[in-house]
Amino acid sequence: MAAERKSSAERKLNVDDRLGVNKFTTDDEPFIEVDTALCKTCRLKPCLYVCPAQVYTLEGDNLIYNPEGCIELGACKVVCKEYGNNAIEWDYPRGGYGIRFRYG
Repeated sequence: MAAERKSSAERKLNVDDRLGVNKFTTDDEPFIEVDTALCKTCRLKPCLYVCPAQVYTLEGDNLIYNPEGCIELGACKVVCKEYGNNAIEWDYPRGGYGIRFRYG
C-alpha cells in the first residue's frame, strides 16, 4: 500500500492535471476587457497563441474571450500591445478573486 501511495505521489502531472488542482473565484467586475472591433482588424491575433489557459478563441472572425479560466499571466496584454492592435485591457483581479494556485 505504501508503494501505491509513493508511485502516485511521484507521478508527474501534465498541465491539465496541474490546472485542475487550482481554484478559480470569479468576480462580477471584469479584469479583462477587449475591444472586439479592433480585434477584427488585427492581422496576427497573437493573443490566440500566447495564452496557455486558452482564454481567447476565434469563432468566424469574432474573438471570444472567457476570463474565468485565466491564470493571470498577462502575456495577452503584452503581445496585443506589441504585435496586435492594443485591444486588450488586462489587470489583476481584485483581491480575493481570480486564481489560487494549489500544488498537486
